[in-house]
Amino acid sequence: MRILLSSLSCLIISLKGCSSFSFFSHHTTTTKQSPLSPSSTTDVFGLRTTTTTRGRYHQHVLFDFIDPSSSVNLEENSSRGGDNSTEYNSQPPEFNPSGSSSKGKITLLGSGPGDPDLLTVAAYHLLSDPSILVIADRLVSPEILSLIKGEYKIARKVPGCAEKAQEEIYEWCKEALQQGKHVVRLKIGDPFVFGRGGEEVLKFRNEMGVEPVVIPGVSAAFSAPLLGMIPVTHRGVSNQVVMCTGYGRNGTCPDLIRYHEEQTVVFLMAVGRLEELSQNLINMANYPPETPVAIIEKAGCPSQRTLVGDLSDVASLAKECEIKAPSTIVVGGVVNVLLTGDDGQLEHGLITPQAQQIEVNE
Repeated sequence: MRILLSSLSCLIISLKGCSSFSFFSHHTTTTKQSPLSPSSTTDVFGLRTTTTTRGRYHQHVLFDFIDPSSSVNLEENSSRGGDNSTEYNSQPPEFNPSGSSSKGKITLLGSGPGDPDLLTVAAYHLLSDPSILVIADRLVSPEILSLIKGEYKIARKVPGCAEKAQEEIYEWCKEALQQGKHVVRLKIGDPFVFGRGGEEVLKFRNEMGVEPVVIPGVSAAFSAPLLGMIPVTHRGVSNQVVMCTGYGRNGTCPDLIRYHEEQTVVFLMAVGRLEELSQNLINMANYPPETPVAIIEKAGCPSQRTLVGDLSDVASLAKECEIKAPSTIVVGGVVNVLLTGDDGQLEHGLITPQAQQIEVNE
């Protein structure tokens, strides 16, 4: 539908804060709402704006173009004090540069380290919607998958097959979007921290004509060390944190940052090449072999395990204890801060859950 806006009416959009909007028009009718309900305004040219507020800094804004042939009398509504409860079926034009007939939508959602209690409120509400289709990463925990009320598919991303699995994910998403479904791409941790989130946004935007909504998750880079009782910074021990991945593009090994005594390095997706990583840190990045290392496996889940050692023995310890992904590796002196015993020594091997509990003396 072609919309002609005359110079008698103007629309001014002003930003307030980070995501709060105010809308003004030449002539509007306003729906009476409670403070927590959506508010709606309609100007004389058929542009309706609906704003839903959730909390102080969170607003959703929706534009509607009203069909001129509608029987709704805007002037009559205005004379009644704006009591406009009529529902409209027309929708705004969709962003669709690829020309596809997609009518669905997509959300990139971070699931955190694995504990359902560490999901964001937004994530919990979304997974509770029975109408969505969830396409989840392989390493999303069973505890979180159990919260999904609708249909879900799991991407079988395993070493050596990641690219093929990623293409399958895109095909699933494209098919569902063309069917008008709401697709939720459920990713472990945070979508934008070594999760290909940016790549997927570009794929959905440029090739499928859909602009995704991105909901952050609690990244394992910081939450996993915390759940293993390891502070990534500590005065006098570490004043900087570096996040690294164990795998670069096409399975390559990324460059390693050189050793600094007051530095913590957190590796994600690296447990599968731990032996190679340890040797490279020692031989290529000048790390002392006695540099403390900890591995937190399945952080936040009932089956969480924490393994401690140093660069000289952590790979053999991990193999002996059959440490698997998802695991977060922490390298640096911070490993010793809270996990050492009364004698100041840290015994290498698995730490029992009891050893990670802090007792508060009255």
